[in-house]
Amino acid sequence: MIEERIVISDANVIFDLLSVQLLEAFFALPCEICTTDLVISEIERPEQQQIIQKFIKSKKLGVASFNFDEFSEILLLQSKSKNNTSIADCSVWYYAKKVDGRLLTGDGKLRSAAEKDNVKVSGILYLFDNFVEYGLLSASEAAENLEALMTINMRLPKAECETRIAKWRKEIQ
Repeated sequence: MIEERIVISDANVIFDLLSVQLLEAFFALPCEICTTDLVISEIERPEQQQIIQKFIKSKKLGVASFNFDEFSEILLLQSKSKNNTSIADCSVWYYAKKVDGRLLTGDGKLRSAAEKDNVKVSGILYLFDNFVEYGLLSASEAAENLEALMTINMRLPKAECETRIAKWRKEIQ
């Protein structure tokens, strides 16, 4: 269950959700969803940009921008990070920490750095769990969509994905 008021997403979570057409479900979750202007700038394909802009215009996706001092803090986070975390990733890490939100990412380097900084971090499986819990996807739909995503994103934790798929398939029977 989502307990945070704000969920901050980095670009890879957005790309994963786009690839299996689950952005509508994401923005139907009972929470405020934000990202940063630096993450939005990573979305380069016009058709993806058009989809994201629809959610921004409807105020389902908030986009944080930063003043000079905040941007300096983001650069400081990046310089302290020993694992080459990108500036866009550091921006969502910074924002999640600033608003005490949950950071959504599929990036292991970002996850590790943010967790060491006491930021709550989850990945795409957290979203799938919540899609089912809130009735946005049936167990069958969640299993099918996660299987489809596994063929697109080879970095997903295979064992955890397979456990959920088996659980959801068992619920169907």
